[in-house]
Amino acid sequence: MRKWMILAVLSCTILAAGCSKPSVSPGETPAETPAETPIETPAETPGETPAETPVETPAEVPVARYGQVPDGISPLTGLPYTGDGKVIMVQMENTAAARPHSGLSQADLIYEMEVESTITRLTTFFLSSYPQKAGPVRSARKQHIFLWSEWRYLYAFYGGSQPEGQNIYDWIRELGITSRYLDGTKGAKSFSRSTDRVAPHNAYTNLTYIMDNLYDFTPVDRSLYYDGAADMTGTPATKVSLSYRSDNNITYTYDAATKTYLRAINGKPMMDKENDQQIAVTNIIIQHAGHHKVPNLPYTNIDLIGSGTAEYFSQGMMRKGTWERKDAKSFTIYYDENGQELPLTPGKTFIQIVRPETAVTAE
Repeated sequence: MRKWMILAVLSCTILAAGCSKPSVSPGETPAETPAETPIETPAETPGETPAETPVETPAEVPVARYGQVPDGISPLTGLPYTGDGKVIMVQMENTAAARPHSGLSQADLIYEMEVESTITRLTTFFLSSYPQKAGPVRSARKQHIFLWSEWRYLYAFYGGSQPEGQNIYDWIRELGITSRYLDGTKGAKSFSRSTDRVAPHNAYTNLTYIMDNLYDFTPVDRSLYYDGAADMTGTPATKVSLSYRSDNNITYTYDAATKTYLRAINGKPMMDKENDQQIAVTNIIIQHAGHHKVPNLPYTNIDLIGSGTAEYFSQGMMRKGTWERKDAKSFTIYYDENGQELPLTPGKTFIQIVRPETAVTAE
């Protein structure tokens, strides 16, 4: 009996020891086994096709190309424009006595060419604005009438050459030009003379007055070749230099901030007297053409019909090429070195008509 009781006590002690919790040292917190969070499998959503982002088709860039000028585009610059296309051409003097000019910074297109003894004059075109004072205005020559026969916008000048073979009024009839002109020597009301200069360097014309009172016909748009997508590649040219004579040395310096060429003459900025702005253009075309001394007269005639070489400057770059004009009613077409028509960057353009041998330096 006693033996059985001892065995029972020993069995209970062993069982109690096996079922008891492990001992914990004083100061320790028993480690808790974190409860497992069940992983939820998201319910499947019926397959959806993601919405497609529409691909935008780039808007077509308007192109003005000679006789094809889209609505809303300026024929003179290729830039956006709202208006009636009534361009005014003004024949300006370009001697030292005529500078600084008035209204020149507002011209959208400018030609420079010789008239006599290597003296040059400027044929200026206005459309984006019509300054109340533009000039000094001077007389036209035979080559100016041939230029006008290409453009056929309203033309303001102060008389013209009249010797036989050089008579501008004969050439207007000969070339069949019916566009309106305003002649300061024939009493056109838009002309006046200033008192701060002596004649003949002080004749000016009021383009606002012309637009309000004298522009009585609708011209046909004519343009150069402007393409907003044009990317001028070629040789870097941030400085362009050429010369007509010792007192007419021209320099253009490229301004990358405005993407324009700033014009200087004889080492000084070429300014507009009315607003003190320097003349700046987006494009420069240097057009080499035959020049001929008129016998027994001081005049120089220029072959504006025919062909020749050309240099083009835009976006700080230079390209070489050629030009061609088939007849008096045709456009002058400008080509690159590969014989392809060369598009210009939309903006103002200065066209320098020079002799075939004229040196052009680009840096």
